[in-house]
Amino acid sequence: MESYSILYRLRAVHDYFDGNPCPSLQCHLTPQGEALAHRRGLLFRQTAAGEWALLSDNLPAEDDVLTLDLFLTDPAFMLYTAWQGFQPSAAYCLELPAAEEETEAATAIRPTDKKRGIGRGFCTVTLQMTKALLEAAKAGKPMQATLRFRAPSLQWEYVFIPRGETDIPSGRMSLEDAAGKVKFSAFKECETYGQIALRTVSRSRIPMRQSYGCKLRLTAQDEGRQKRILLKQVPPPQPGQFADAGKGILRQVCYY
Repeated sequence: MESYSILYRLRAVHDYFDGNPCPSLQCHLTPQGEALAHRRGLLFRQTAAGEWALLSDNLPAEDDVLTLDLFLTDPAFMLYTAWQGFQPSAAYCLELPAAEEETEAATAIRPTDKKRGIGRGFCTVTLQMTKALLEAAKAGKPMQATLRFRAPSLQWEYVFIPRGETDIPSGRMSLEDAAGKVKFSAFKECETYGQIALRTVSRSRIPMRQSYGCKLRLTAQDEGRQKRILLKQVPPPQPGQFADAGKGILRQVCYY
């Protein structure tokens, strides 16, 4: 291993994880790729979450084509990924090296008419050993591709259901963000899940993230009295938790 050097790098990053490497993907050599790697003395290794490297102790032949498979490992991937028309069960392809070091994954990864084989990933990656790729590796500056996945921006909807009888008018209640990042509309009474509830939505769309810096709380302000905190920790909505929410809406249901 000490004589091996990096020939090419592949990274997958996702805005949902704050632009960090995406842990929801795996990449492996195809059987054809394994055969070529064996003949050329190549190694393919995962170097970190969402990062892989092709290594060599001797440059392969120009125009060799190495094939790899990309797999989705998180069933919720499409809930936090903006990719119009994507079908996880279909077959896709990606050609490398790319013209730019960083590319939009939803554009670079294209659908193919080929039938997806049993046990194969959703995307077949073809890495061609071009002259430029080999010269860069020889100079100690290996090329790399960074696939950037985007997260959708959605409105947050909160439905608050009372735990029994309450006379608190909706106009005196509010959902506040102590961090000042998210603003919500005034509460409106609604009927949902067979109960009378109070509903509010964010005034703007919010990019989906694994974690948010907001600090939400539910308060009530009675006339002439000090503001009361009904819920001091209101969690942000989670993808896929309430599938009946409207299009472009991420819903959270809370009890107070």
